[in-house]
Amino acid sequence: MNRTVGLLLLSALVLVSGCSKKSDSPKPGILTESSSSSTPRRYDVQSGIVTYEPMVIMGIKSVSTLYFDDYGRREARESVTDSNIMGMKSHEKKVDITDGDYMISYEAEKIVNGKDETSKVATKTDLRKFKEMAMKMGAEIGEQMKKDLDYREEGTEVVAGVTGTKYSISLNKEKKEQRVYGVLYKKISLKSQMGGIIIKAAKIEENASVPAAKFEVPAGYTIKEVNLEKEMALPGKRGNE
Repeated sequence: MNRTVGLLLLSALVLVSGCSKKSDSPKPGILTESSSSSTPRRYDVQSGIVTYEPMVIMGIKSVSTLYFDDYGRREARESVTDSNIMGMKSHEKKVDITDGDYMISYEAEKIVNGKDETSKVATKTDLRKFKEMAMKMGAEIGEQMKKDLDYREEGTEVVAGVTGTKYSISLNKEKKEQRVYGVLYKKISLKSQMGGIIIKAAKIEENASVPAAKFEVPAGYTIKEVNLEKEMALPGKRGNE
C-alpha cells in the first residue's frame, strides 16, 4: 500500500509545481468507465506513452512506462523490476491504473527463482477525498504553497527530445538549499531528482494510440477494497500492495 501512497504524493507534488489556473465499481476485466469531462485535465496532451530510463539501485533494476488517455483522466503506470540478490532471482511487473475516482493496483507478474508467485488480488482505492484535497491545494492555496516550498522556475531543459520547464522546490524550510528538481512538459513529469535518485524519461510519444486493455484489470483477479485514510494512518505497516 505504501506504493499507492507514494504515487499520490508524487501527484500532489506535480500539481503544486504545475498549477496555474463519478465512476462505478470495477469488475475483473474492466476498471471503470471513461472519466467524465467534468474531471479536470491532468495533462495538455490528449494521449501518450512515456518510457522512462532504467534505474539501478543496490543491484535492483527497474523500468517504468506511463500510458495515458483523455488528457490524463485515465492513466496506467507499469513498473518492471528485476533483481538477483544473495541467490534470490526475481522478476516483477506491477501496474497502477487511475481512472475517474479510483486507483487499482495489481501484480501482472511475479517470478521468484523460477516459481510463479503472482497474486491475483487487485487493490482498489477510492481517491475522491485525496483529489478534493489536491484540487483545493492547487486552486485555493497553490501560490501560498509555492512560497512555503520556495518554488522556483529554473529555466528550461531538454528531456526525451522535448523542451520542458525546469523547477525546484525545498521540502525543508530550514534547509532550502536541499532541493528537489523536476522537469514538466505539458504538465507531464519527464524528470524528477532528489539527491542522487533521478527518474528521467527516455522517450515520449504524444497523441499515441493507447490500447484500452492498458486501463483494464485482467480477468481472473479479485478486487479488494482499500481505505486510503486508514492505510496512511499506519506508518509502520509494510507490504507488497
